[in-house]
Order: sequence, then structure tokens, then C-alpha cells
Amino acid sequence: MRSLLSILLILTITCFGCKKENKAIAQEENEIVLLDSLSKEKAKIELLKLSPQAITELENFEDFQNFKTLMLSMSNSNPFYIKKYADSVDLLVQSFNENLSEDLKVNTISSRIAVITTESGLLMQLAEKKNPDAQKLLDANIRLLTAYNSLIIQLNELSLAIPENIEKELLRERDILRDSILNPKEKNTEIEE
Repeated sequence: MRSLLSILLILTITCFGCKKENKAIAQEENEIVLLDSLSKEKAKIELLKLSPQAITELENFEDFQNFKTLMLSMSNSNPFYIKKYADSVDLLVQSFNENLSEDLKVNTISSRIAVITTESGLLMQLAEKKNPDAQKLLDANIRLLTAYNSLIIQLNELSLAIPENIEKELLRERDILRDSILNPKEKNTEIEE
């Protein structure tokens, strides 16, 4: 009889212990905030535009056009869609990098693409978490869009590169102008004489 009471007591304690554990797990699950597809939060960063010359140079580069379109979507996305498109961004960045034309394989462009690759990888890691934090996704998206803007700046500079002989002429004109501004007294004395 005594052993029967001991067994019942142990079973009762075990059952109540399990119920308390289940309640704790249920409360933990309620604290997890799910990403809302109707959220109004989005990155507050404006994407830069390509110069007209860069547009004409890159119009046949399909990987870049797809990447640019996705970046435009990411700039208007809330955390739900940022998570949804993170793997697409990572895939397009890799494709863009692999299919880069020879004239774009310069250090400045390569370094910007490396930064974008890093940021897209970090965004993908955040998106792959079971319950990603909405604010962390937004912050990662802002860093990715900033890296994209940096790439656009470099592409614009590359497309507007000045030929060497024109650059020398501009530098010579600048020196003449600077000398005339720095030494106005010499000109005044020449005029008076």
C-alpha cells in the first residue's frame, strides 16, 4: 500500500511538472513576434540612379538589370518581404559577380561587389533564422542598399572617366586660373605700367 501511494505521488508530481513546463513553452512562443506582411516599415534610404552614359553601357548586362530591379524592390520592402527575397538577392549578387564584363573588372568595382556580397550573405543568415528580428532585417537591408549605392557611384565614375589628354588640358587650365587668382597684384602692376 505504501509503495502504491509513493508511485501515485511521483506520478502526480511528474504530471504537474510537465503542465508547468508546457505553459512556459507556450508563453515563450507567444513572445515571438511574427513578421507582418502588411507592415509599413521599410528602409528609409533612396537609391541612386545611374548616369545616362552608364545606363547605355549596362543596358545589355541582364544580370545587372535584374539586380537593379531587385534592389529597387528591396528599398520598398518591409521585413516580411526582405526575408522572402534575401536568397534571391544573394543569388543575383553571385550571378552578377560571375558574369562581370572585363571592362568592369577594376579594383573599385570589385571591392564594391565584395561589400555587397558580404552584406547579402549577412542578410541571408538573418533571414534563415527560425524567427528573425524585424529590426535586424531592416538594418541589414539598409546596409545592403548603402553598399548598392556605393556601387552605383563607382559605375557612374567609371562611365564618366575622362580621357588622359583632356584631363591634362583641364589641369593646365586650372593651374593658369589658380595662378591668376593667387597673383592678382602682378597683373595690376602690368596694367598700370
